[in-house]
Amino acid sequence: TIRSAEAFSIGGTTGVVHAETVRDEALGESTGLPGHRLRLANSPVVGDAQPLLLQIAERDGWVDWETVGHFAASGPDDRHITLDATTGEIAFGPSVREPDGTLRQYGAVPPKGAPIRARRYRTGGGKAGNVARGAIQVLRDSVPYVSDVVNREAARGGVDGETVEEAKRRAPIALSAQDRAVTLRDYEELARRAAPETARITCLAAEPDEHGAHAVRVLVVPQAVSDPGGRLRFEQLVPGDDLLGRITRYLDERRLIGTRLAVGPPFYQGVTVVATVHAFRGTDTDRVRRDAHDALYRHLDPLTGGAHGTGWPFGRPVQAGEVFAVLQRVPGVELVDEVLLHPADPLSGKRGDPTERIDLEAPALVFSFDHRVRVIGDAS
Repeated sequence: TIRSAEAFSIGGTTGVVHAETVRDEALGESTGLPGHRLRLANSPVVGDAQPLLLQIAERDGWVDWETVGHFAASGPDDRHITLDATTGEIAFGPSVREPDGTLRQYGAVPPKGAPIRARRYRTGGGKAGNVARGAIQVLRDSVPYVSDVVNREAARGGVDGETVEEAKRRAPIALSAQDRAVTLRDYEELARRAAPETARITCLAAEPDEHGAHAVRVLVVPQAVSDPGGRLRFEQLVPGDDLLGRITRYLDERRLIGTRLAVGPPFYQGVTVVATVHAFRGTDTDRVRRDAHDALYRHLDPLTGGAHGTGWPFGRPVQAGEVFAVLQRVPGVELVDEVLLHPADPLSGKRGDPTERIDLEAPALVFSFDHRVRVIGDAS
């Protein structure tokens, strides 16, 4: 199997495709039976209308088979296959019994024992393609007058295919909502349907207006890829107008008449941790300091932080004791001496007085802002 990354140039602009090209992947031999299924080693498969070039060895050499969307128009001599791009599963045509009792073959059946190979396909995409800024620094194919490349912003928008377990959780909500938003859970499901690339969406009931009209507040957290060390920049967490507008239009068509709708970002409560820790004798204090900073940024992260790594819960307070435990687990830390929390404004950079607990309102998420860790080593 041969792999390579690909580059492209469109209108004089050079970029990188977040996919690998796999060549000459052996898939086994044909069973000679209709409906034979096999699976590529890599998924999902990305590409255009012909994402996979599959070949089967016959008497005259390797023969190409065509990927089609379905077998409805395939005859018994058509070399057709179908491809599930999400799972990488390849299927040959089935044999179906007709009303008169005869069997009809949809698509050709390869001879028994014939070797099968994927001559070429591309795999990639999904969340794995959302790389941090500065991560792309190599141009795989040379382009005239281009000496080097770099992505100045993180790639975003990649979404993994829905798993079976995710579909099981979503299906009851979708059946209950019936494309109409009534409960807060309905609003969340429909908002995710409108923008599946978003990282987090939650809905809260707002105070009724002076006329008693109900109001729903939809909080949207966009995808964001951390810089090295788990650092998020504040501007990455602000959803764009296009994203908010798309969700608003979709929900507005499905809300109950008289319900007010507000779609926007959550409030981000900046938190600065100032801590002093003692390192074990002989430990590299610079490394301990870096690891401690990384641990704090990972834990106090609106997208991947919290106890379960699924994002800091909305409205959950930050407590010094919990941060103490995070630092104590850092390799090389013998003792955590002091932990203080400072509320901070991510925009102005101003910090509040030190405290041991920072409370968050229901529509708020935490945001790590310029942590300070002092590491004391054993001078002996």
